[in-house]
Amino acid sequence: MKTQLVFICFSISILFCQSANFRYNIYDDSEIYNSAVNISKLSSLWLSDQLSIGQNDSQRLIVKFGYSIYPKEINNMTWRLPDFLLGLRASNNLLLSGRFYGFHLDKDAPQIIGSGLQYVFGQNDLWMVSFQKTTINGLNDLRLVSSTFNIERYFEKINFDIFLGIGSNRYINQSYFSSLSLPSKIDGNIKYISAKILFPYKQLKLGFASKLSSDSLLFQIFVTKGFL
Repeated sequence: MKTQLVFICFSISILFCQSANFRYNIYDDSEIYNSAVNISKLSSLWLSDQLSIGQNDSQRLIVKFGYSIYPKEINNMTWRLPDFLLGLRASNNLLLSGRFYGFHLDKDAPQIIGSGLQYVFGQNDLWMVSFQKTTINGLNDLRLVSSTFNIERYFEKINFDIFLGIGSNRYINQSYFSSLSLPSKIDGNIKYISAKILFPYKQLKLGFASKLSSDSLLFQIFVTKGFL
């Protein structure tokens, strides 16, 4: 009961911690394009998350709650973005994942819709490859589609699990904002490395993660719980 209470309280706290501004109207024509690219890259890096499964995790349904933090300011604020991911084990090696949620900001109500596949392979199931595709809808100035390919290596320790990975992300930003300095579509690619550490706590796992690309560093705090 205490474990479920911790999980519920942490999940509720995520609903009130978000801080971001996806709007372009605070920029003048000389900086709007670079700002739109920065927003696209950070959003794509945020959406590139996947479930990390240890050797001893046999539950069929896995839920992950958390939030990502970008330490630098964009649009005059530090970004904190919620994470919610579901996983359904189709077989011992195949996991189907999805994210379907929304949240409210001061000026927008983003809706996150995505799905993916994750496959565990190798001797002792220490490697995992995944593909995710996610869309951000509900924004006034843009719609973003993010596609991510990731490969991850699992290291089991006595009191915690470590996951190290590399990934490639492609994003397409469809702009709705009217500006002569901003094209209607911005696309690009991101290469990144990732690290996660998970600590078991009763029936939960508490996690800390980071992702590093050529020009962004994103931190993440999360909780995962298995069911069934």
